[in-house]
Amino acid sequence: MPTTHVALRFRVSQSAEDLLQGFMLTHASVEGVEENSGETLYYIPEAEWNAELETATGALCSTSEGITFLGSEEIVNRDWNAEWEQSIEPQQATDELVITPSWRMAEALALNAKHLITIDPKMSFGTGHHETTRLCLHAVEQIDCTQQRVLDIGTGSGVLAIYALMRSASHAVAIDTDEWSIENAIENRALNHFTADQLDIRKGTLDETVTADEHFGVVLANIHRNVLIEIAVDIRSHCTPGATVVLSGLLIYDVDEVRAVYESAGFTFLRDGRENEWASLTFTA
Repeated sequence: MPTTHVALRFRVSQSAEDLLQGFMLTHASVEGVEENSGETLYYIPEAEWNAELETATGALCSTSEGITFLGSEEIVNRDWNAEWEQSIEPQQATDELVITPSWRMAEALALNAKHLITIDPKMSFGTGHHETTRLCLHAVEQIDCTQQRVLDIGTGSGVLAIYALMRSASHAVAIDTDEWSIENAIENRALNHFTADQLDIRKGTLDETVTADEHFGVVLANIHRNVLIEIAVDIRSHCTPGATVVLSGLLIYDVDEVRAVYESAGFTFLRDGRENEWASLTFTA
């Protein structure tokens, strides 16, 4: 069942929209955004609305012009996706890839992409409409996935692991702490005709789901900046020699800090990708 959520209500100017979006996506698991009567509402799990986030939100509003926090409201067991899923259209995520919901398949096929992924979204990101997803998908295209074991941390809809398998990876492990993401990834695995043996989906953190003797040639992590920093050493311990690691969920101003953390953990920087205010980083182990 869906968890209880909190709606955080803001009034935000157009010039400050990207700043607020970046703040929310790097500080919480945003599972829905709504604009209503001049207000912007961000929906996050109730457990994440704590004193630390409340203080950070207050600091953001006090130091940033154009952002006013209007309060929070508890929302119980609402399926945000049911309210907007019909508006999701096929997305040309890269030159080679189209991502589509199953109910828009005819339109997607008409785009004649080399690869087509079917994603029926729930409350998880991964439809190809967000910059960080597209950055990761572009990064996957720059990797030789052939016969590689892939680890997808914070899999969401499962799209990154699915794309790696489409590009000839031998096996993928996809993990997420969110129950809805796990359910959605399992559904999307079936929609794209992969088995549980090919795409192993596990609920929990990296420490909880991946054993010490499991190693991967490709690691993908499109998650919060703070989590990326916390698990850098753990990711390194699960890499085969020469493994490729792709990180996103990062705002451009986070790049230098995250790069330094991963280089300190033993990774070698290869390249970055940027779209609007968002960035990805690719390393080798």
